[in-house]
Amino acid sequence: MPNSTYIMVAGVGIGLMDVLLSVGIFAAVTLLIVGVFSQPGRIQRSAEREAAIATGHTDRKTVFESAALRPLMWLLLALGHRLAIPRTKDWIRRKLIAGGNPNYHTPEEYVALSLLTGIALMVVLEALHLVLTGQLSIFLGVVGFVGGVLLSVYQLHDRAAKRVREISKRLPYTLDLISLAMGAGATFTEAAQTVVRENVEDPLNVELKSMLAEIDLGATRRRALQNLAARIPLSALHSIIASIIQAEELGTPLSDVLHDQSALLRQRRWVRAENAAAAAGVKILVPCLLLVMAVMLAVFGPFIVKFIRGDLF
Repeated sequence: MPNSTYIMVAGVGIGLMDVLLSVGIFAAVTLLIVGVFSQPGRIQRSAEREAAIATGHTDRKTVFESAALRPLMWLLLALGHRLAIPRTKDWIRRKLIAGGNPNYHTPEEYVALSLLTGIALMVVLEALHLVLTGQLSIFLGVVGFVGGVLLSVYQLHDRAAKRVREISKRLPYTLDLISLAMGAGATFTEAAQTVVRENVEDPLNVELKSMLAEIDLGATRRRALQNLAARIPLSALHSIIASIIQAEELGTPLSDVLHDQSALLRQRRWVRAENAAAAAGVKILVPCLLLVMAVMLAVFGPFIVKFIRGDLF
């Protein structure tokens, strides 16, 4: 009895030492980060946010503006600025633009948000493991941190992909509307403004509105169209903009070009649908064969068993 009590007490003592050691390591790392990145806790606004506020939009409300999380977010943001990952930051920048970037995040800010997600998931997993086993797990903490960062990156990629798909679906109809308006005597800018007023929240209309704003601020239509193509990673839109620029250089009626491009997009969509239908017919053969085999086994199974046992005749 004394021996078992001593072992149990020793086990509790070892668990407490692990907890104290982990807390000490966390405090040391926190002090190291504070010592390295000790700067005034003021987060700089991005150029996109400054432009939005200057044009009358309300400022964003994110974790960066939260008074409680401001010190932690400043440390993570400073770490995001110091990380030498230019290709990753450029990829994040392009995905943010393709996804609309409603909160005007910079690549460094999104890196900080990804680190925050990783830390939050790591803390949750460690807390669950501590409650269930009474010990901390370094491996589980690393898995939680990496999983949280990857989850945040995947969410960004998925949001950008969904928005690009919505733009791709709306593109032929928008081209038809612009072509009809131009056929009725409107200019390209007036036709685009008419389309934008129809549904302001549509992703393609949002991009067209940004293009019209650039033209109003003095940019040429060619430059505004090129910027539109740079914001949206859609090959069909790139070819359409190239056709519009070429039509302006050659003097071809722009309404006819837009109508032809819309018809071409619909034709490509029909071809993709036919290819998908043909591929689905081939893919469904395997499940159908499995169902037929299951039915045959269910029907002839008893006879096969009797034949194997010799009781059939």
